[in-house]
Amino acid sequence: MEEKKMKQGKNRLLSVSIDFCDLIAAFEQSTGSMHFFIDINESTLIRIDESKDTNAQTKLRQMEKNTHYLKVPSWESKDDELFRETFMYESDDSALEDILYETLDREHGFQQFLHLLESHPHLKKQWLDYRADAMRNRLINWLCDNNIELPNQHLIPEIEIQELTTEEIDQLADEIKDFKPCACLHCHNKTGMNARIFSINVSPENRLIEQETNRIMKEQFGISHHGGWSGGDQDFLTASRCPRCGCEEVFWDY
Repeated sequence: MEEKKMKQGKNRLLSVSIDFCDLIAAFEQSTGSMHFFIDINESTLIRIDESKDTNAQTKLRQMEKNTHYLKVPSWESKDDELFRETFMYESDDSALEDILYETLDREHGFQQFLHLLESHPHLKKQWLDYRADAMRNRLINWLCDNNIELPNQHLIPEIEIQELTTEEIDQLADEIKDFKPCACLHCHNKTGMNARIFSINVSPENRLIEQETNRIMKEQFGISHHGGWSGGDQDFLTASRCPRCGCEEVFWDY
């Protein structure tokens, strides 16, 4: 088999035929003593368990030096702590908010948090879904950082972007429609700036969504630089172009 190289060009992707669900499982199971590697050449996962393998340290040193292997990152306890806090900050369940915050600063707060969830099945489901999404997005970002693609697997939803008409923009909330392009960051022109606003059906949760959004904006609308607006149930993209120099890097303000 022709050797696959880890160091790809800027736009070259390394195709690895491993099921994303298997990668998620490896990501979640990885610890200080349990390690997983992707065999780039064979598109397989290799597990090294230090508690059972007396030659684990030797294998780890060899694999970490070999560009045929890529170590799968681990989901650590600090990650659960971080996402527990963000989950509680974003929770819209006011009846449980005070109880949840009580666990933040307590010793063994995370265990108490999990115990609390057992008494509230609907909140437990929200947490499990939230954690699964966070884990999924973290792993997708890692794949993007390493220029790895998983062929024939749909890791993100189909992205739909529509440019709003003037009439549709007029119906938006004031905080969106009053956000205007003010000045070109290249030539400092402040006149003749037109705002273009687009609706998008997904939030920029991970880099794969960002990359696909950039591709669609470039291919369908001829836009290389855009901003974003998130709030409520709908996300928007914003774009403008300086009429004097053609630059798309524009300062927006109210």
